Amino acid sequence: ARSGADSEFAPSDCRVFAIHDRQMTRRSLPFAVLAAVYLVLVGVITLGPTLWRNPWSQNDYDVLSLSTWLDPATWTRLGSPEFTANILLFIPLGLLVRLAIPRATWFGAVAIGGTVSVAIEVLQVWTPRVSDPRDLVANTFGALVGAVLGAVMSAIAGRGIRRAELSRRFTRDEVAGRV
Repeated sequence: ARSGADSEFAPSDCRVFAIHDRQMTRRSLPFAVLAAVYLVLVGVITLGPTLWRNPWSQNDYDVLSLSTWLDPATWTRLGSPEFTANILLFIPLGLLVRLAIPRATWFGAVAIGGTVSVAIEVLQVWTPRVSDPRDLVANTFGALVGAVLGAVMSAIAGRGIRRAELSRRFTRDEVAGRV
C-alpha cells in the first residue's frame, strides 16, 4: 500500500514524463524525416555514378580484404581532402539520427552511422566505386562528431524543458497555496 505522500506525488511525476515523452516525439519527427532524406542523399552521393574515373583498381582498396586493413600504406592518406569530406558527409547523419531518436544515446547514433557506412562500403565492392577502409573510419568518425553535437543539443533543450515544467509546477503550487 502507498502512503498518502507517495500517491500524491506519483501521478504528478508520471504526468510530467508523459508530457515530456509526447513533446520529444513531436519534436523528433522533423529530424526523423530530415534523417531519412539525408540518408537517401548520402546513398546517391556514395553509390551513384561519378563524373570522374577512379585511378585505383578495386583490388588496391577493398574494405572486405583483411590485408588492406593491415597494410600501413592504407593509412598514409588520412589527412586527404577525401577523408575530410567523408567526415563532413556523416556529421549531419549522426546529428539527425541522435535528434530523431530521443532515447538513443550518442553511442547508438554512432552505431547507426557506422552500420550505414559498412553497408555503403560493402555495396561499393560491386560498383565502379572504390570500397575503402579509410572511408569507413572517416564516416564513422563523422557520425561520432554529429552524435556528440546532437547529445549536447538534446541536453541543452532538455534542460530548457525541465526548467519550463518546474516553473509551471511552481506557479501552480503558489496558486494552490502549497508553497
